[in-house]
Amino acid sequence: MNDFRTKPAGTLRLNVAPAAADFLLSPLIPRFLALYPEINLDIRVDSQQTDIVAERFDAGIRPGELIEEYKIAVRVSAELPIVVIAAPSYIAQRGTPKTPQDLLDHNCIRFRVPNGSLFPWRFSMDGHVFEAHVQGSLISNDGTLALKAAVDGVGLLYTVLPYAASDLAEGRVVALLTEWAAPPLSGLFLYYPSRRQIRPPLKALVDFLRNAHHEDSARHKPPVPHSTANVDPAPSRSVARHD
Repeated sequence: MNDFRTKPAGTLRLNVAPAAADFLLSPLIPRFLALYPEINLDIRVDSQQTDIVAERFDAGIRPGELIEEYKIAVRVSAELPIVVIAAPSYIAQRGTPKTPQDLLDHNCIRFRVPNGSLFPWRFSMDGHVFEAHVQGSLISNDGTLALKAAVDGVGLLYTVLPYAASDLAEGRVVALLTEWAAPPLSGLFLYYPSRRQIRPPLKALVDFLRNAHHEDSARHKPPVPHSTANVDPAPSRSVARHD
């Protein structure tokens, strides 16, 4: 009966990637719940890929590269710039890499993605994208742990800018190889199984996040390096995306 009330109401179950919880939902949840007091959010933060249909979730939020095929997807964030960072203490001990090739002589903290593979360290120069095959003493599937290790001087870290923004601003880490313009990630997308019979609480969330993204884009045009302007980091063409 809740679905037929004038005001959207009921429980909305979401399965979201840690990045979506940290960068997107955390600052927006209070405003959404104040706007829709009759909606209850049940959010599972999960780094693993989850079949949202089999697990009975209403929707998921993940980077565009990780969205399953045959889902409806709506962009809810700008592209996510990539940075290579290191602590001043690490730089003082090991020196500053000048080119991606120099990374082969450095300890690189690597990130394992949900499918078990290692997140590639990609760079771009003059429109040419290439991958550096780095090595290092630490691999983690947790972005917070990897960032803490970088701040503590363990090694270099290739990560999305929002994770490192506060540490960069406060000087705990410095950005490296900025002129090599690593291709950004495509951003976060809310996805769900079908357009048919979309429940009012989910429609309310879709509209809310889409509007928040458009407002944020109007305030801050995300920095997209010129050399990556023609790089398309989009997810599978089978996904019906709506930017």
